[in-house]
Amino acid sequence: MTEGPTPSVLPSKAQGTMEPATVPPTSSVSSALGSRLVTQRPIQNVQVDDPAAPGYELQWSHLVHAEIISVTSAMRRNSLWSGMSVSGLSMGSLGMNMGLRGRENQKDGTYRNQESPLMVGFNELRSRLASTAAAQDMDAVALLDPFLEVIQSGDTNGPITGAALSSVEKFLMYKIINKDSTNVAHAMQKLAVAATHCKFVASDSVSDEIVLLKILQVLRIALTSGAGNHLSDESVCSMVETGLSMCCQLQLSEMLRKSAEHTMAVITKAMFEKLRTITVPVETTNKESGKTEENETILVQTANIQENAEQVNLTISHSLLTAETEAEALLSDKAKELAKEKDGAQEAAKEDSTLNSDAGLAETAPPKSYGLPSIRELLRVLVSLLNPHDQQHTDRMRLMALSILDVALEVGGRSIVKFNVLMSLVADDMCKYLFQLARTDNIPVLTLTLRVISTVFDTMKQNLKLQQELFLSFLLERLSPPAFALKPLPLHPDFGESLRPAISTPEPESSSRSGSPSPSVKSGKGAKVDTTTAHGEVRELLLECLGQFARAPTFMVDLWVNYDCGLDCGDMFQDMIKFLTRNSFPDSTTYSASNSHMLCMDSLLLFINHMVDRLSIPQEEAEILDKSLESYETLYQRRLQKEILVKGAAKFDESPKAGLAYLEAHNMISSLNDPAGVAHFLKTSTRLSKSLLGEYLAKPSNSEVLKAFIQLFDFHGKRLDESLRELLETFRLPGESQQIERIMELFAETYFATQPRAIASQDAAFILGYAVVMLNTDQHNRVVTGRMSLEQFSKNLRGVNNGENFAIEYLAEIYDAIRKREIVLPQEHEGQLGFNYAWKELLRRAETAGPLVVSNTSMYDKELFVSSWKPVMSAISYAFNMAQDDATLQKSLTGYYQCAMIAAQYQLPEIFDRVTMSLARMTGLLDTPNNPADNRDVVVDGTTITVSDLAVQFGKSYKGQLAAVVAFGVANEHGNMIRSGWKPILEIIKNLFVNNLLPGSMLEVEDFLSGTTMILLKAPVVPEVKDKVRQDSSLLSTLSSYLLSSSYSYETAREEPTPEEIESTRCTADCVAACRLEELFTDIRLLEDLPLTQLMEAIKFVADGNSVTKPTKPPTPSKLYNPASVFLLELMISLTVQNRYRVQALWPIVFEHLSDIIREAGSQSVLLVERAVVGLLRLCIRLAHNDDMSKEVLDALDLLLGLPIDVVPEVAEQMMAGVLTLLKADTSCVRPNLNWDVLFALLSSTSNHPEAAKYSFEAISMFVAENDGENVSVENYADCVDLLIRFAAAGAVGAEGAMKQESGQRGSKSHMSKAQASAVERAKKAVEMLYRLHSQAPRLISQSKMNPELTWSAYWFPILVGLTQQCSNPCREVRNHAMIYLQRALLLPEIVTDKITEWVVVFDKVLFKLLEDLLRPEIVQQDPAGFEETRSKACAIVCKTFLHYYFRLLEWEGLQALWMNVLDYMDAFMQTAQSDQLYEAVPESLKNCLLVMSTSEAFSEASASSPDSLWNVTWNRINKFLPNLKAEIFPPHASEGGSSYAALMMGVGKNLFSVVGASESTPVSTPAPDTPVPASASTSDVIAGLDQVLSLQQEPAAAPQHHDLAQEQAQEQSLL
Repeated sequence: MTEGPTPSVLPSKAQGTMEPATVPPTSSVSSALGSRLVTQRPIQNVQVDDPAAPGYELQWSHLVHAEIISVTSAMRRNSLWSGMSVSGLSMGSLGMNMGLRGRENQKDGTYRNQESPLMVGFNELRSRLASTAAAQDMDAVALLDPFLEVIQSGDTNGPITGAALSSVEKFLMYKIINKDSTNVAHAMQKLAVAATHCKFVASDSVSDEIVLLKILQVLRIALTSGAGNHLSDESVCSMVETGLSMCCQLQLSEMLRKSAEHTMAVITKAMFEKLRTITVPVETTNKESGKTEENETILVQTANIQENAEQVNLTISHSLLTAETEAEALLSDKAKELAKEKDGAQEAAKEDSTLNSDAGLAETAPPKSYGLPSIRELLRVLVSLLNPHDQQHTDRMRLMALSILDVALEVGGRSIVKFNVLMSLVADDMCKYLFQLARTDNIPVLTLTLRVISTVFDTMKQNLKLQQELFLSFLLERLSPPAFALKPLPLHPDFGESLRPAISTPEPESSSRSGSPSPSVKSGKGAKVDTTTAHGEVRELLLECLGQFARAPTFMVDLWVNYDCGLDCGDMFQDMIKFLTRNSFPDSTTYSASNSHMLCMDSLLLFINHMVDRLSIPQEEAEILDKSLESYETLYQRRLQKEILVKGAAKFDESPKAGLAYLEAHNMISSLNDPAGVAHFLKTSTRLSKSLLGEYLAKPSNSEVLKAFIQLFDFHGKRLDESLRELLETFRLPGESQQIERIMELFAETYFATQPRAIASQDAAFILGYAVVMLNTDQHNRVVTGRMSLEQFSKNLRGVNNGENFAIEYLAEIYDAIRKREIVLPQEHEGQLGFNYAWKELLRRAETAGPLVVSNTSMYDKELFVSSWKPVMSAISYAFNMAQDDATLQKSLTGYYQCAMIAAQYQLPEIFDRVTMSLARMTGLLDTPNNPADNRDVVVDGTTITVSDLAVQFGKSYKGQLAAVVAFGVANEHGNMIRSGWKPILEIIKNLFVNNLLPGSMLEVEDFLSGTTMILLKAPVVPEVKDKVRQDSSLLSTLSSYLLSSSYSYETAREEPTPEEIESTRCTADCVAACRLEELFTDIRLLEDLPLTQLMEAIKFVADGNSVTKPTKPPTPSKLYNPASVFLLELMISLTVQNRYRVQALWPIVFEHLSDIIREAGSQSVLLVERAVVGLLRLCIRLAHNDDMSKEVLDALDLLLGLPIDVVPEVAEQMMAGVLTLLKADTSCVRPNLNWDVLFALLSSTSNHPEAAKYSFEAISMFVAENDGENVSVENYADCVDLLIRFAAAGAVGAEGAMKQESGQRGSKSHMSKAQASAVERAKKAVEMLYRLHSQAPRLISQSKMNPELTWSAYWFPILVGLTQQCSNPCREVRNHAMIYLQRALLLPEIVTDKITEWVVVFDKVLFKLLEDLLRPEIVQQDPAGFEETRSKACAIVCKTFLHYYFRLLEWEGLQALWMNVLDYMDAFMQTAQSDQLYEAVPESLKNCLLVMSTSEAFSEASASSPDSLWNVTWNRINKFLPNLKAEIFPPHASEGGSSYAALMMGVGKNLFSVVGASESTPVSTPAPDTPVPASASTSDVIAGLDQVLSLQQEPAAAPQHHDLAQEQAQEQSLL
């Protein structure tokens, strides 16, 4: 016969139940008789739709009948039941039911009339079915009994048993038997007994295993169905035992064992899922006692099960597990004997059960549903199977146990934590066995072991703090190569190689986890016996397990919080980072995506990724989480304490006294004079050497400390050996007998103080303690051959208990305890014994270590990142460089991006810059660009692209393109974090610009002339054209038009680019577009002050020719065009302009850069200088409204004066257009503190420039005209006059065109160019403006603090002198214009006062100077014909002016001399006259004068009597050049009529003067007779002031620095 159990392949749960309706019989019978007969008629069941019963649609009774027929048919096919009637020949019961008397011999019958007991059960079930209307009314026990009897019968064969099992399975699957069925609890118990004690006649192995498979299916459906909740702990244990037995029996086929394992997995899942609903029991205060009580409860239950023969203890009997040989029989002999015993027990149980009626069964209380006891028993057995030192357990069994345990932990791991009885198993035996199995090289066992370990710590790590530390330490130790085999890390230029923790924690000689065991077996000296580093698949499995840990979001931060900041723990976080980073660097020759280094890299990236994820935790939630955790400051202080402890422990190992003194100095020990404090530290510290601790305590000088140390133990209620064991496990007992005796004496004293019952005196305690130490050595020392017996042990202690003997039972308990379990002294044993001791120490520490704190917070992430970023980034960088697939590249770039995010979030600019620098290096764009002249432009699809070496190389670099996109993406998102990182970014942008790879929008710059223009990439070598004036608006425009013209062909004869080069260039262009470079500076105003300043400094750094990749010498200034310098300059200006409100911070950097260019303008490219000037003026315009920056604006304008004279013409137009724009922006910006010399010097220096002069003149015009002339002040008046004179003098260029027109080309159009015509027009306007300055003179005189004697010469005289100078201008139009305004000015009433000296100066320094100039041949030769007319007008002006002031001068004694000067000049003009016009004009002018003068008494013929009279002197002088004039004016025959004519001429003269003076002149008043004539001294003072003013005006305007004075004077002379 075969008995067994197996897993199921059917669904674990059926779908609902059905409750069919019952229809009463249709026949009509009497109530009495009907009630007796109706039971014999079948009940008609009508199936109705019931959503609660989806399991079947057939009538439940039909289904049951069908199953009965199936089983009985199988039975009838067997010879044992083939001759039996199904219904039998039993008669008489019907009559008795109807009241008839039965016969006594009715019970007797032949064999043919007797039905088999198995058949009788089915008949009775048929009868019950006939009387039961609904399935829920059917008694579950009655329904199952016939089938269960067949299952338990030893007479049936495999097919019969299998049919019965199938029927039972179907009843449960279709929920005919469900949780609501009648008497279901008892039925499920009987089902469990039957299934676990199934018997049948064996045939062939295949058929037998089919039956066993059905048993497994029944067991699975029984436990997982709704009715399974009614199973008791005993039943479940029996079912589990059956399943595990089938899993472990090697005689069974692999398929059946796997099926049994699957069934056990399903059963285990159902059991452990129930933990979620089980009420957590109230734990006792004493954990050990609670554990004992629980164990006792289970043992009692198990004993009861064994007594009732319904269940056996769920401990797999090794006798059932036969050797792994195929020839061995299905069951061992011993198994068969156990089967026979079970058969006997079953028969007895069956006989007892026949005595009980159904009613009695129903009255029995239903058994309690299974729960914690059976779950604990299952867990205990599975854990016991993992014991690697139990030779009876094979690896097959361990694999089975591991797979089932994994299921249990997956579904109930977190629930296990709630039950101490289960958690104690996990924390102790299971973890211990799992850690030891992790050392195996058996791949299947290792794989499952690591999976279970991962599941354990994922679900229960909070309760396994020290266990996790131990396992992680083992992993790192197993995976790390020996120190001598470590290769140096690749040195990364940006990140370095070493990990720099926040606190340096030196490692002492002893392990920092001295209380933790190692899964590796250690020798007595602590050296590892097995230090083999894992390789191959084992290594990858261990790394994958480590990666599974790393996938926990809080893994790394938990390591730091719980271990690195734990006083008694190691620095797991630092060790983990060191390991992962060191093992993330593969050899390039063995690179593979599946290599173990990628597993380490993945773990590092997970660490970074989890920190990024925690950044997104909502603020409110984060604050709540942070409140429940220790603050960073607290953990930091603990880290400091840990450092002190580690150093103190190291010093203690060298010298206990020095170590304790160090700890006292750092307040870790209150005082060395306090024995209790010292003892407490020694007992609680786990870092001290146990041997040195024992030696220190045993010294006589430390007896007080030893006493206090021993008193810290609680020996109450413990046997002496137990107390001694507890004491000796804390330090290593010294070897000297005296030291041992001293320790034992104090121990005996302390122990006896607890008043133990079995010991009568302290001496007895001492002797017994010493004897226990000796017994421990005797029983477990390998050297000792003959072991001491209990009798010998008790004999040695005879009479020492205060004269009495110790109780033999007491000594026996001590003897057995020592014999079975050695008192292990620390650091004394190796192998398994040493591991067990260390494990016990770990459990002891775990009691006080507290739970592992899960820190799902970002509160500590900054510290973690700061302490680990260098090696992490080095590893990521190396992985990127070595990557050969997209997956690795994506991981690396993601790591870069996330590190940048973290650095930005925690305000770590230094780290952010390193990340940026590393990305920039990886792009390959930091290399020095090739000569841009080698670039070639080609047209592709209608678009012109530039093919360069850089574009081709970068287009081929897939990694470089990815790095570039990430680098600029990071810079765009976190620009505020960039400091020195701007330098590589700008260097890349510069190289892209030089190779024409930047977007067009980045090349646009503002221009004063054309508005917006593009930065040129190339500058042609333009032949110099001497003495040629530029005809276009600016140098930039000239170059642009030249480059764009069809005649320009700069490209050299180079080979055309290949298609591959063109495609690479297009790839580069696409990458640049993806980098979104134009967005980098779009929102530059959002940058904070510091990063913005750093950006500007970086621009200057790169613009100066520096590089971040290699040291460079300062470049020598060159006149060759450097487009990069212009681009960076424009970028600097643009950024400054955008941040004008923060320009004060940027100005020093920008101004320094501009100053460097402008001061070296002579050796710089002209275009660069021009753009520097434009930029400087753009900044000034932006600063115009900023009062705080007025000084800077003036400094900027002053800087422009430093331009060399040969550079000024090249940049003049742009410069003056900018100055004009500046003045238009706000003239007041430069008025308050303006150095007028600077502004007017700028305007003056360009007054002769053909293009720039229009802007300069517009500037001065606007300046003078605005605010009704209020802009002209005392300070700038002289400069303003001088500037207007210069612009007027610049009109001399118009003389050339006039001369051409005079020379035979009359009637044609003017030969003046546009520039010359503009200059003449400006000169005329300048003359007019100079004249109109007279309206400001009174205001300026009133505001001036000058000596009143000098005010006329300072404000009126310069106007007259300026106009006089232009009266000799080579240009006729300007000259004539000046004549008009000079005449108007001379006749202004306010131009002179009553002071004779001023009138005299007008003639001496103005009119006579004009006449003198007009007599100079070099002036007249410029326009001979024109100057004749000018001379005529000059003569008229002199005469008119003389007559205008004549009546004022009559009282002046110098009148005659003045008049003689006038006549002298008239004579000179007559002598030099070359035309009739002048020859006629002079006499006419003199006639007017003489006629007017004749009206005065001073000039009359009556005064002719005196030779010195004015009359005589005048005619004497006139007769020399006009002898007939007197006769013509005053004929000799004139009479009174003549006098009347003279009077008439006088009136005509006056009217003439009034007409010439125009509207500005007013009648001239004759000086009063009593007006004193100024003394000669006073006159001389005025003359002196005039001479001073004239000398100043004759000096050139404030020349720019470095101007050649001689050259300037020569230029002025040429203009004249």
